[in-house]
Amino acid sequence: MADGHLYDLPSKEEIWVQQQWKTVDCRDKLNEDCRSEQEQNNLEHSSHSDVSAWSSTSPRNGRNAGLFPEWHLPLTIALVLALIVSIYTLAREVLHPFLMNNKNEFYRIPVLVVNRVLPVISITLLSLAYMPGIIAAFLQLYRGTKYQRFPAWLNTWMLRRKQFGLLCFFFAVMHALYSLSYPSRRSYRYKLLNWAYQQVKQQKENAWVEHDVWRMEIYVCLGILALAVLSILAIASVPSVSTSLSWREFQFIQRKLGYMALLLSTLHALVFAWNKWVDVNQFIWHTPPTFMISVLLPIIVLLCKVILLLPCLDKRLRKIRSGWQSSKRTQNKCVHL
Repeated sequence: MADGHLYDLPSKEEIWVQQQWKTVDCRDKLNEDCRSEQEQNNLEHSSHSDVSAWSSTSPRNGRNAGLFPEWHLPLTIALVLALIVSIYTLAREVLHPFLMNNKNEFYRIPVLVVNRVLPVISITLLSLAYMPGIIAAFLQLYRGTKYQRFPAWLNTWMLRRKQFGLLCFFFAVMHALYSLSYPSRRSYRYKLLNWAYQQVKQQKENAWVEHDVWRMEIYVCLGILALAVLSILAIASVPSVSTSLSWREFQFIQRKLGYMALLLSTLHALVFAWNKWVDVNQFIWHTPPTFMISVLLPIIVLLCKVILLLPCLDKRLRKIRSGWQSSKRTQNKCVHL
């Protein structure tokens, strides 16, 4: 459970227990005892919060079960984040020109403003899907053992990583669709005609800007690659697909490709910014643009992951996850006994 996944399976043993349970033939009443024994094994291997979640969403308690209970936390965070970023972007992109220059920019709300909000939500949710794994890894290094339970809030967070990842994929797809719609907008066509007229008026034969062309080519390429990797992660999160994968294959997809998607998304945002980081005009009302705010959390997650990959920490973490306990931890346990 130490690394972030889009699909929440706390341990290798639970996966094989669940797969064995699915292969048990319980077609008649004679096999009900076998099924009860398998259920008991599943409950013994799961944490207390897992048991509570399983009991509350069991078909036997269907009347008391809520509507998509595992999605409540991720959806709440996504909606709150969307509201905050929308108000922030609306103030910068629409209200500022209207109040300061008496310029009507309200037509930007349906497409441009929304498309500024979508990537911020997507990359933030992807970071939130992998941050609990980072926190859990540092916590295991501090404790020197894997046999101590995580705090309840961290355990709940880790059990919602799949939902965070799927919501991230949804907003990323929406961002791609909105971006593809840019050339078909009437406002874009009018602006294109105005740019062409200005070029003719200034007697310019070539409006080519080398660095801007490279910026566009690179950040679009990175965005396509990031969306492609996210698609693989989303497909691998489908239960029918994940159960057909071996544990090693599943770990490779969710760990290696997951962090690759986060890295590509962060580079996509950084290249989009290009030289805007030092442009004073970008700081409207002394506030930073949304792309600067959106990359802070992903950069923190990636830097923490790089720290955990250092040989000294990575070797110790592997030993802890294999069952090794630090000598200090062992001595404290003996004293309590």
